[in-house]
Amino acid sequence: MPPITFSKDLLGRNVLDAASDVLGTLENIELDISTGHILSLCVKAAPDIDVEALPWPTGAPGVVLVPLEAVERVTSAIHLNV
Repeated sequence: MPPITFSKDLLGRNVLDAASDVLGTLENIELDISTGHILSLCVKAAPDIDVEALPWPTGAPGVVLVPLEAVERVTSAIHLNV
């Protein structure tokens, strides 16, 4: 049985793009309350990242909403496939 990971264990982890560059840190997880499915990861962008140049919608200032489909894997960091 794989280990269980809770969302609070993921918050604050670095989010890396496909080139392993830091996009930012995981600030929150957006859920569909009716289904329990993850809709997006709310990523606080690193200071040098222009969130308007990214292919995803933005939330709060400096936060980008990364869809779950963009996640490649989760280790000590969250790795994206883009």
